[in-house]
Amino acid sequence: MKRRRAVGLLAALAGLGLLAAAPAAAVDQLDLNQASFEEIARLPISEEDARTIWNHREYRAYFSSIYELRKLPGITQEEFNRVKPLVKIVPVLIEDEELVRTNEIYYRIRQWEAEEGASEALVDHWIDLAKDPVNVNAASYWEIANLQTLAPPDAAAIYRHTRRNRVERRTQLRNIPGLTYWGYYNARNFVRYKDPTEQKALRGSYQFRAYNSPSIFDVEETLKENRHEAEGMYDSWWDRLSMGDAGPIYQHKLRLRWGRDIRAGALAYYGLGADDTPDAFKYHVTFRDKNLGPVHFDNIIVGNYAVAFGQGLVMQNTDFFKPRNSGYSWDKRYVGILGDVSQTQEFQLHGVATEFDVGNVRSVLFYSDDWKDAVLNPDGTANQYLIMSPRIENDDLAAGGLRPMRDVLHEQTLGANFKYILGAGTWVGVSGYEARYNKYFRAAYDPTAASNRTWMVPDSDEDKLVATDSEYLSSYSSPGKFRRVFGAEFQWVHDNAAFAGEYATLDADGEMLEFGDDPKAVVLNGYASYSNLSFLAVYRDYDLEFDNPYSRAFSEYKRFKGTVLEDQYYLQDPIYGLLYENSVAPQAERGLYVSSRYRFSHRLTPSFEYDVWERKADGAEYNRLVLRMRFQPIYNIVMNLRQKWQGRLGSNWLSPQSYDQVETRFRLEYRLSKYDEVEFLLSRAWINWPPRPRLSDNVDADGLHPEIGSAAVPSYALGGAVTHNFNDFLRVTGSIIYYDGFLWVFEDGEFTVVDGKSVRYWISISDRISDHLALRLRWTNDHGYPITYLDARDYNTNPAGNPEPDGWYVRGDVGAFRLQLDYSW
Repeated sequence: MKRRRAVGLLAALAGLGLLAAAPAAAVDQLDLNQASFEEIARLPISEEDARTIWNHREYRAYFSSIYELRKLPGITQEEFNRVKPLVKIVPVLIEDEELVRTNEIYYRIRQWEAEEGASEALVDHWIDLAKDPVNVNAASYWEIANLQTLAPPDAAAIYRHTRRNRVERRTQLRNIPGLTYWGYYNARNFVRYKDPTEQKALRGSYQFRAYNSPSIFDVEETLKENRHEAEGMYDSWWDRLSMGDAGPIYQHKLRLRWGRDIRAGALAYYGLGADDTPDAFKYHVTFRDKNLGPVHFDNIIVGNYAVAFGQGLVMQNTDFFKPRNSGYSWDKRYVGILGDVSQTQEFQLHGVATEFDVGNVRSVLFYSDDWKDAVLNPDGTANQYLIMSPRIENDDLAAGGLRPMRDVLHEQTLGANFKYILGAGTWVGVSGYEARYNKYFRAAYDPTAASNRTWMVPDSDEDKLVATDSEYLSSYSSPGKFRRVFGAEFQWVHDNAAFAGEYATLDADGEMLEFGDDPKAVVLNGYASYSNLSFLAVYRDYDLEFDNPYSRAFSEYKRFKGTVLEDQYYLQDPIYGLLYENSVAPQAERGLYVSSRYRFSHRLTPSFEYDVWERKADGAEYNRLVLRMRFQPIYNIVMNLRQKWQGRLGSNWLSPQSYDQVETRFRLEYRLSKYDEVEFLLSRAWINWPPRPRLSDNVDADGLHPEIGSAAVPSYALGGAVTHNFNDFLRVTGSIIYYDGFLWVFEDGEFTVVDGKSVRYWISISDRISDHLALRLRWTNDHGYPITYLDARDYNTNPAGNPEPDGWYVRGDVGAFRLQLDYSW
């Protein structure tokens, strides 16, 4: 009986509890992820706070927790307590698959979107792939092989496995036989495992970029060089073109995608000192994956395109030089054709190109018709291609007493590459191109002339020519108004190893079938990769006369290094120094490069690079050794040590051309929570050479021992950087560094070279303002110290007697900015 009464009492109490809770349950809580502004404004908060909540939801991100309200500016604890029982957060499922992927790997896309230069067209391709990956089960070998930093053995392993087995998820991708962890890590963000469900839709992105970074203006010294020093007057291209008042470099880039079938893009690029007319306007329309009977077209491109074969020896069109361009790892070379809206201007190809397969034969055909900038000889023939920066108008050149250079060379190029596929990653092929011109090419050196020198050097400086100038003096002289380059290539993949090579010849005499006496070039490489070990060896040998302007093969230095073109003050006009400053073809070298990396454990990873080579122009011997050590004693501390030795003519130390360079860099990374990071850098470098009195002490005979000479130049640097992520999308990075001498650093992903004595600091803001809009802004300031051994009183008047100070010698603060906006949909 008592038990029944107890049960009844409990039931009654439970009923009362439900009645008491009913009013609270009846409160209709407001979903902040779906509410309108008017609904939010009716909450017991100010209109300004309601606007803050609505703006965050609309332009930043959906709420994932109610406690995010407390982090918003202006929301006090009292206001939060009032609205907390009145609102709720219902998770929002994003149906846009591409937006989901962008959110997942935005940290990588943010880095890629800042890229420019040699890999810009390839980076555009990677961004598209990251947003719309290829189905790994249906992808061709070429689609897999051209993924970011993926090595040929890894690409072959994925391709062979997916022909026999279906990969359904990442764990299966990771367990593919023969695929290294590094290969899996590089491929995982660019592949999917089934076809997308989205129907064809218009996708795209727009990018605006503006900057005035002086560190990228390698030609500034050339432009400021006095053109008439011998006549006792000051005249420079810097002043003639009013470069001190020139606006920033900026560009507009638009890229479009319609499903996976059609890609398009356009670029308007306004270079240094450009007016309202862009220096370059490029576009392309690409049709993909089309079949015509037995022919499968991977790409058909109309407009501008980038093309590369083999080891880049016959063809790779870009306006940017990249040392040690091996084609592996971070030096990945896209093999085939791509729509091109990069900053490449001089060596852009414009016309039509196609890439297709017929059975086991893979072919690339292209045709281009474009006008190029060039240096002309006195007789009107072409001397050299020229990358002008800035692109000076021909009227301005004529006013300075020079011949026209801008758009003076008409080039029509027809090229092809054919590969016979023997297996996954294994083939043999041939390639070549013929460029037809409206002018003959004539080398600077003419053995029939009375004087064996170039007209670019005045008679008074003819004695300045040295053995290394043979590289320039041996430049191409055409037997007709054309240039022909032919080549053969191969690649063989076996297990975890790959062997590849390319041979090329320049038709110097107009006899297409007689190769015996033509200039030649060859590149051979071997690569092996395992989970903890990788090894690469590259051999190259380029004849001095192999003058292929479209070659971007492996080399330590660019063409004309060490020639008179590097010393613009010896030339008839400093502007001809751009032939070296903006050179992009490899120097004539013969050498062997090896590198390796071994991961002992997750804590310790050493690596090395060693290169020994000969400069063909004068037989100078070089060697370069770089040792690296990455040590991670605990997760949040990473120590990186880099030691470099480099020298020239070590066997002949008495030669004034010899030198030894030693460089030590220690970098410490301290990783904090939420991907925040503190970094420290310590750098020391030292260059030794035989004494050079002209480079030391006072030049006057004042008893201060100028005969001692300059036997060494030291360089030091000490600095640090801090990165703070306010959330997943807003990041701020700041850095300050003191340097004395030569220094190279990466500033927010941009490679920068500086020299002098200065304190340099910069701050960068990267903010993904909404799902579709991102902002990057960087400000840099370089505070220079006075130059040693220079008396400012000596430069209060310039040679023309102008009482204004000569600003070239004034050291002070130099500021620069970089702004980038990216909008995607």
